[in-house]
Amino acid sequence: MTAASLPPAPAHRNSEEKMPTTAELEAQPVAENQAKLAGHELWESMGSPKYVVAPMVDQSELAWRILSRVHGANLCYTPMFHAAHFASQPKYQHEMFDLSPGSIEGVAPYDRPLVVQFCANDKDQWLASAKKVEGRCDAVDLNLGCPQGIARKGHYGAFLMEEWDLIRSLISHLHTQLATPVIAKLRVFPSLAKTLSYASHVYSSGAQLLTIHGRTREAKGQRAGFASWSKIKAVVDLISPKVPVLANGGVPSAEEVEPCLKETGAYAVMSAEGNLYNPMIFSPANAAQGRAYVASLPDDMREAIFACETELDPSAPWDRDAAAYAPCTYIAAQYLAIVRTLPGTRTSTSAIKAHLYKLFRPVWAAGRHPEMREKLGKAGARGILEYREKVQEYQGWVDEFRELIKADLAEGLLPADSNRPLTHAEVETLYGGDIPYSHCQPYLRVTKPENAQEEELLKQVDNDAKRKREEDEGLVIGTADDLDSKKRTKPSPPSPAPLPAAAAAADSTAPPAASVPSLVACTNHATDSPSGTFPSSLEIPSCTNSAASKCANSACKACCAALRGGTSAPCEFHEGKEAKAREANQARAELKRARKAKGVERARENEKRVKEERERERKEREAQRPAAKNEGEE
Repeated sequence: MTAASLPPAPAHRNSEEKMPTTAELEAQPVAENQAKLAGHELWESMGSPKYVVAPMVDQSELAWRILSRVHGANLCYTPMFHAAHFASQPKYQHEMFDLSPGSIEGVAPYDRPLVVQFCANDKDQWLASAKKVEGRCDAVDLNLGCPQGIARKGHYGAFLMEEWDLIRSLISHLHTQLATPVIAKLRVFPSLAKTLSYASHVYSSGAQLLTIHGRTREAKGQRAGFASWSKIKAVVDLISPKVPVLANGGVPSAEEVEPCLKETGAYAVMSAEGNLYNPMIFSPANAAQGRAYVASLPDDMREAIFACETELDPSAPWDRDAAAYAPCTYIAAQYLAIVRTLPGTRTSTSAIKAHLYKLFRPVWAAGRHPEMREKLGKAGARGILEYREKVQEYQGWVDEFRELIKADLAEGLLPADSNRPLTHAEVETLYGGDIPYSHCQPYLRVTKPENAQEEELLKQVDNDAKRKREEDEGLVIGTADDLDSKKRTKPSPPSPAPLPAAAAAADSTAPPAASVPSLVACTNHATDSPSGTFPSSLEIPSCTNSAASKCANSACKACCAALRGGTSAPCEFHEGKEAKAREANQARAELKRARKAKGVERARENEKRVKEERERERKEREAQRPAAKNEGEE
């Protein structure tokens, strides 16, 4: 059964009155590949994982996933990838997910089980992207949960929650056409009835696993509030007899992991911020599996991870099965050891910086060593150092911080026996429940933060880490030597005014209309021309740039300018933007002329003043000469 032949969605899907039941769930469409794993069989093939690292933009990259698995995570998601870009831009695809032969990304046992998450609103683009990662993941996930403004602008994530037909088209198309299982991550509605109808609709579209974030689309940032575990449980009760359901939200620390699993009945618990601020969040529940995973890593990586333990206090043994909080310098050293020893794959330096900021946040929140925050901001300067030099600069920063923490220990600012991973029980009994500021620890977002400046700094770092989503028209991915750099293309020139028909006929030198603009297609635009230019026939596919949604020609501004230059294809959106750009350029030019004129006038005034000053000094010297002559005669 194809997506086009799917039956209409059930009538109750938008109803606020009726609560769906498991028996009423609509059957999923039949996949063409009958051997494809589905539902509980898929879950068991992944080892029935219970501790999951969430998809986080520029934060759940390969190195961080490995670190999280070292400390007990047994299923990881990639960051969210933009399906349109991933399908059409080789450089973007390589930067986001390294499929080169020497890479271990998506390769067992180092990076599996693994889910690759995409944001998408076009089924064919998503299918093309998903096919690229077949064999390097266990499932592909549709992001239906991102609540950020960029998702609203790009028309994806949680801003598809009202478009149930589009969701069905996306999921069912991949379920029927792709050999890899398809799953989805979504948020709840304010109403329980609508949440259950929504979850049942996503399931019946073909999703083989659901992850439920217990917050609404509006609950984000400082308005996040508490996640509704009761709504998650209701979805679990409804859907889990058919496919596994995971819980997400409301788990900031290791102490909430098992209660969440027990209260919701979910098959697994997914952590985002809890994992970012303390990657040991799953360690107390799954430390043994983490140690087994370390044994499977490449020799140089495993040795580099073990070498980090030399900085811990050798006289104070620690509980490797129950430890929940480790020194931030220790965790940071492990992370950078993994970054350095990854075979072939480079880690985005923006990701490294964002991770270090979150790991060391407790130190700055305690008012200690604020100068190191400024140094971190300047580290890894883009375009100045080679990649390995940047990584080494971050390592030097961590080494310097380690010496500062040692000095705090020597001064008695930290407990004498605290330079080691600590259990929750030790924190309660030895330190009265206060985790030493030298250790990674939970971070709770509150409605009215006590330290607004700290919140703003954190928001700025998060925005930098999420820059990959802030893609406007004409994004160009960096070179192979600096994959984490990005540049925006130059604005496209204004559309040339077409000649009147009579004038064009009279002007024998005028080229044909279709070849008037010698414009090059944007890097996101696939054409049949080997030179990359638009073919003269202008029979080209729709531009894959995410900024093309408002264009009458479904193109980015570079592609739209070329289309308008070669045919009568007006576009009010881009023409209006070009008119505003011309007005802005004209205003800047006028301002530049005014400043130049003012500068010339000031130069003339300065020249006049200098001449007057010189003339005055000359007259003073002449007046002094007769007096000196008379004194000589006497």
